[in-house]
Amino acid sequence: MANDSRKNKHIANISLGVMATGFAATIPFSGAGLSLLHVGFEAGVIGGLADWFAVTALFRHPLRIPIPHTALLPRNRKKMSDGIVRVLEDRLLAKESMIEKLRQIELAKQLLPALRQAAHSAVHSERLPHLLEGALRAIELEKLVPVLSGEIRSAVERIDLEAALRGFLRNAVENGVDERLLDLLLERAEEWASTEGMRRELGNAAMQLVKGLNLGGLMQFAVNAFIGYLDEDRLGTMLQSFILTKIHELKVQGTDRRAVIMKHLHQGLEMLISRLAETGQLDALRDELLASFDLDGEMTRLFESLREKGIAFLHSEDFAAKVWPMLESLLDRLEENRGLVQDAEQWLKGQIAGLIERNHAKIGSFVKENLDRLDNDQLVELIEDKVGQDLQWIRVNGAVCGFLIGLLLRLIEMGFGYN
Repeated sequence: MANDSRKNKHIANISLGVMATGFAATIPFSGAGLSLLHVGFEAGVIGGLADWFAVTALFRHPLRIPIPHTALLPRNRKKMSDGIVRVLEDRLLAKESMIEKLRQIELAKQLLPALRQAAHSAVHSERLPHLLEGALRAIELEKLVPVLSGEIRSAVERIDLEAALRGFLRNAVENGVDERLLDLLLERAEEWASTEGMRRELGNAAMQLVKGLNLGGLMQFAVNAFIGYLDEDRLGTMLQSFILTKIHELKVQGTDRRAVIMKHLHQGLEMLISRLAETGQLDALRDELLASFDLDGEMTRLFESLREKGIAFLHSEDFAAKVWPMLESLLDRLEENRGLVQDAEQWLKGQIAGLIERNHAKIGSFVKENLDRLDNDQLVELIEDKVGQDLQWIRVNGAVCGFLIGLLLRLIEMGFGYN
């Protein structure tokens, strides 16, 4: 564009030079037949010089002579700068107009396809795995773990263990877990009672008990006769058979004896929970378990293991093949959720509108700062570069129009008989 401006200035100088040459060449013939051309060239010189003066006076002093009311732009640059700022702020980039245009833009239609393309390119690029690896390695576990473990400990300490145990007991009753637990205990008791060692133990204990009785008289005679009839093996077999029979009876669902056992079992557990809570043993047990468990160490090892597995997955060959379908499905659901998209668009527009509200005045300040960085010569050069080429044509038009007007006026004079 600077070349165009210089070219047009050269054309304007040529037009003025042509007029001046014509004027000088026709001076000897000003009274002869060429007087018409002489007057035209004279008017062309006057018009060209007048327009040259006018155009030059906009930017600088003509011939460097400080003629009043010349060099208008340098002298009035503050007014010009303020005017440009006002036009930008109030007309071209008016705040209200920008916000109104923002409301008319459908951001979702423009951003979602771009977001999908950007996500696809990122997942299938080599930069994303390295970026995510850097993010994972940047996590400082020595700072993160104590915070998380502290929150976990606080959460555990807030648990009402008495209520939790009672809730667990109610759920066990509702789900039949207590019945299954009793059956399991009975099965273990049956296995234990049916062993040969238990039979001998029962027989020996019963025999020692009977022998230790000191009843006297006829009752003692009967007991001695009973002892003489039975030995330890027989007593153990009798007691073992009795115990196994009772266990078998308790294993039968719906019997009264089983219901009584279950009732006493429930009552015993309820009483145990109450006593442990009243004495503070539940809280002490919880604190003891927390103190004995290396929560920080376990969490650190867990996070380190997860981090290394995550990094290995990031650099695996099927990273993009596994991640992109999930990400694409997420984007599909996002686009289908019109309410969420609308909310996101309104939020985004609100943020942009707020940004415009807060920073609109900075537009004018930014333009003014850039204008103030230019000295007068740079400012004149900038404006001449943008509009000077059109202004130079004013000089050409002035010379040509002056020439034609001069001819016209001379013809009018000649028509009225003036020489």
